[in-house]
Amino acid sequence: MVVVAIDVGTVRVGCAAADSSARISFPVAVWPRAQAKAEKALLDTLEERGADLLVVGLPLGPAGERTPQCENIEAFVNRLAKRTSLRIVYVDEAFSSDEARERAEAASARLTEIDAHAACMILDRYFELNPPTPNP
Repeated sequence: MVVVAIDVGTVRVGCAAADSSARISFPVAVWPRAQAKAEKALLDTLEERGADLLVVGLPLGPAGERTPQCENIEAFVNRLAKRTSLRIVYVDEAFSSDEARERAEAASARLTEIDAHAACMILDRYFELNPPTPNP
């Protein structure tokens, strides 16, 4: 199963992908949100990769409460959902951008890649919350 994750920001959308059997995420791209460029690029990527699932980071507060950014992200995802039949799940992404910045700096990645690294962290959290099912 191909899983794609996104980190939706106000300016950019970072994207990562993984095969659920390998469970190793890798950065795919970062797209600008302006003029629906990210929506189109993401839909193209989902189709090209044959994605089975889209994981979306949702920045919940320390007590699990919704933050002001949640509405913005859900509006973006609702527009996508009208254009795809793909299953979409949300994962708490609190502090993923800060952690991604540290990870990207350690790997000498460019600042423009941080959003894709944040998407990797969202995908990693999804895998942590959904461990593989053992074979009988």
